[in-house]
Amino acid sequence: MGFLKNSLSLAAVLALGVGISANASNADSVAKFYKGKTLKVIVASSAGGGYDAYSRVLGEHIVRFLPGNPSAVVQNMPGAGGLRAANFLYVRAPKDGTYFGHVQRTAPFHAIMGRPGAAFDPNKFNWIGSLNNEVTICVVRKGAKAKTFEDLRKYQTIMGGSGIASDSETVPTFLNNMLGFKFKVVSGYPGSTETALAVERKELDGMCGSYSSLTSAQKRWFKPGKEFVNILVQASTRKHAKIPQVPLAKDLARNSKDKAVMELNDARLEMGRPFVAPPGVPQERVKALRVAFNQMVKDKQFVNAILKLGRELNPVTGQDVQALISRVTKADETIIRNLKDALVYKGKKGKVVFKMVSHTGKVTKTKKGNRRIWISYKGKDVKAKVSGKRTKVTVDGKKVKRKAVKIGMTCTFIYPSPGSEAKKIDCKS
Repeated sequence: MGFLKNSLSLAAVLALGVGISANASNADSVAKFYKGKTLKVIVASSAGGGYDAYSRVLGEHIVRFLPGNPSAVVQNMPGAGGLRAANFLYVRAPKDGTYFGHVQRTAPFHAIMGRPGAAFDPNKFNWIGSLNNEVTICVVRKGAKAKTFEDLRKYQTIMGGSGIASDSETVPTFLNNMLGFKFKVVSGYPGSTETALAVERKELDGMCGSYSSLTSAQKRWFKPGKEFVNILVQASTRKHAKIPQVPLAKDLARNSKDKAVMELNDARLEMGRPFVAPPGVPQERVKALRVAFNQMVKDKQFVNAILKLGRELNPVTGQDVQALISRVTKADETIIRNLKDALVYKGKKGKVVFKMVSHTGKVTKTKKGNRRIWISYKGKDVKAKVSGKRTKVTVDGKKVKRKAVKIGMTCTFIYPSPGSEAKKIDCKS
């Protein structure tokens, strides 16, 4: 009996040793793979919005927690309300763990609903985690007819949209169908930065987007006593603590069946800022990305960087996001069918070709290797973000890299607005 007991104990020790050895081997393998690599973080929106802000902070910090100490670059890939980036990650991106992305929270739900343009199965993605659960708000500028949520049933209210799968189009469409609002969606804006500019120009009455993004990117709109907009409705699983007076959309549901549809739609907000890796990535690398994400969101340096931007941080693990996607997929077929119908815009959307603006002046300063360039325009310094790929830069008519731009040169920015990413920069030496 003693021999048997000792044999079992020895077997347990050996098994434990094998397990430890396997884990160590996997860690070594992951570190070896990532050493010297550059990760690509794909962002499903234009520069300057909330998805972009979260992605850039994550790209800077997550590499500190990955074995092998890789570097990371962020690449914006706006289009189709986030479906372009999601499709890229699913179909074309390398399946080796060097690519992952920040997709629109609505994108996986469009796939679940069987909407056109979604060429992916959200259950097969490897969900890394979400940086926030979200509350979506719809704001209307003060000069417009609609002053309260009841007015949204009386007056046509023009809202800007940046793609079929974006909150800016999905939310007004859904609220029209579920609550009888009269939002008119005008599509064609590259992202939230450009949509907000159109609201300020009074080309639009308002827009829908996340509370954290709008209140951070458009601080002036919400200045107490000098508000530029009214928040007329919020949508989420629960009210945001800072706006308890604003009605919650699901509480306005006309009956219990409609409320069930609205609650299923609101589930996407539980994973308000999701990051995802392509299907087929080796599981030890998926695990490494998830572990790095979970360690990063507890890191003081990362947390401070997020809060400094005025963003919110309520992280959700990759496993929880994966479980949420699975749960929504298995929802009652009648509710899914009704939700699918509620996400179809009734009527004809407006369409806009967004106009770029042109500002010319002398370069006064540069930062981050000319990723940020300032010129003096009408007595004020205005800034442009400069992409190494998407911004065309010329000096004396010749195409150059951004580092060729020097202080004192006279340059023309072609961009949506000051502070946004330039489409083109023309300089004279």
